[in-house]
Amino acid sequence: MEGIFIGVLCLSGCLTFSTCLLHQYHFVSDEMNWTEAQSYCRETYTDLATIENTEEMKKLKDTVSAAGHSSKVWIGLYSHIDWKWSDGFNQSGAEYRNWESPDPNNFKANELCVVQTMNGKWFDFECHEQHPFVCYRGTLEDSDFVLVNTSKNWTEAQRHCRENYTDLVTVRNDADNKKIHKLITPLKMASIGLYRDPQIYWSDGSNYSFSSWYQGVNPLGSMKVVCGVADLEKGGKWRLRSCEERKPFVCYSITSSVKTLVKVRVELQDSSVDLNDPAVKEQILKELQERLKEKGLSGVTLKWREKADGKVFHKEEKGSDKKKKSEL
Repeated sequence: MEGIFIGVLCLSGCLTFSTCLLHQYHFVSDEMNWTEAQSYCRETYTDLATIENTEEMKKLKDTVSAAGHSSKVWIGLYSHIDWKWSDGFNQSGAEYRNWESPDPNNFKANELCVVQTMNGKWFDFECHEQHPFVCYRGTLEDSDFVLVNTSKNWTEAQRHCRENYTDLVTVRNDADNKKIHKLITPLKMASIGLYRDPQIYWSDGSNYSFSSWYQGVNPLGSMKVVCGVADLEKGGKWRLRSCEERKPFVCYSITSSVKTLVKVRVELQDSSVDLNDPAVKEQILKELQERLKEKGLSGVTLKWREKADGKVFHKEEKGSDKKKKSEL
């Protein structure tokens, strides 16, 4: 099979096609809250801006800068803030909180777990950080709190509590909080059972994979939903704000894609290889796609074009200096 790839890749310089970024950005200077901006973009263009790679990030920044704006603009990001207890408790007392202001501040947009400090106050923190932790055993109505003075990340702490006790501790009121306070007084802090899932989305439903978060604080307060801005004063990095704030914004529209038919001639080094084998065709496409990415070309889709007989590759007529050709 290696012979196939050598033959194809030697001819890759002959491939010609056109492509373009799918998202065309449009800066709107009118200040609106996030929901109003979303409605405007959906009525006028496609939606609030979605950003899926570094090229699109640069294009959005250039669009906003060219309009003379240099501060925060709404984009299509939003996030649900849904704090939960490890044991699933959701009855009276589940909403009890004892945050140390300005927490929860969601530093780097990645603080999804909670610790209680030696003064009884709570901080959100990144779940991979390691701390001692507090478990409980028995039921919430008749429970003992147990300090485990071994540093583990939040997931490891949860597993330890579930295997050896009942779960990570649930804190329902001031009385529970004071009991934990007494346990952890000799320490700086300890993890408790409160956590949340990231729940970050794009307005148009696109998959959230690429990110460009500001490496600072994103105050959450008691908000249940927060919305995303690109902050031009911070290099276009993303931050989370109250969706009710009024800001200019960026919409996007879909540009038309260009289809180009490309003929590919492959010279086989191993005549036993069947180029029409689905696995072989798929592997060739995968190899070509990787080479395009290495050249910085994104937004390109490759597909084989079959002839009337259902095959892609056919032998050329005698006299040709190539053995087989295909259309891509």
